Amino acid sequence: MEQPITLHWQSQEAYFTAVLTPDLFGGWVLITANGKRNDRAGRVRHKPMPSYANGLDSINALRKKRRSEGFTLCTTGFMGLDDFNPHSPANRAAEASAVLRAFRNLGIPPEQQAVLLNVDLATIDAYLDGSSLADDLMLLARVRLIMAIHKALHHLFAGAPDQARAWLRSPNPRFEQSLPLDLMLASLDGLKIVRSYLEGEVDALFERPAAITLPPDRGCPGGHGV
Repeated sequence: MEQPITLHWQSQEAYFTAVLTPDLFGGWVLITANGKRNDRAGRVRHKPMPSYANGLDSINALRKKRRSEGFTLCTTGFMGLDDFNPHSPANRAAEASAVLRAFRNLGIPPEQQAVLLNVDLATIDAYLDGSSLADDLMLLARVRLIMAIHKALHHLFAGAPDQARAWLRSPNPRFEQSLPLDLMLASLDGLKIVRSYLEGEVDALFERPAAITLPPDRGCPGGHGV
């Protein structure tokens, strides 16, 4: 499925954005913008692409180049979801970017990423350079468990990544003092256990009634009591 793609990178000093989008004539154009983070002035370039496939090749080359330059991929966007195909390479690429972003937020290094996905380090490097996830049921099951854990931690800790990272690495009495991250690394069942526990905590959080503060009782206006 051919659909527009937006990628945004940042370093400590600079930003870089790439957009693969249709042009007015039914073709594809790669728009890039870059500049310093503390300066509004940036540079924008438009480069027509011979085809959508060429555009994807250019996007993936940029991913590899930006990573080698020390940039971090911050956001990704896929638009135009008519006729959405969950098995398409574009969707698999989006899922790869999403799980890498979750790993980054949770401070999980590449060696542990490989264990959690049950792949080798070369495959993790390929994902970082823009490769799509394989259409493999077990791999996708692991990805969706990790994404569910990441989402639950975001809810529980109000988007505070430091607290989420600390929770993963702290002994937990619900897991017989094991570290949640160790359980996740141990097996697919460990991922399921951590996911189930966190989703239960999120459910409890949203079912908890909100605290209500009543105003001081000053009696009814004009009343004389009974």
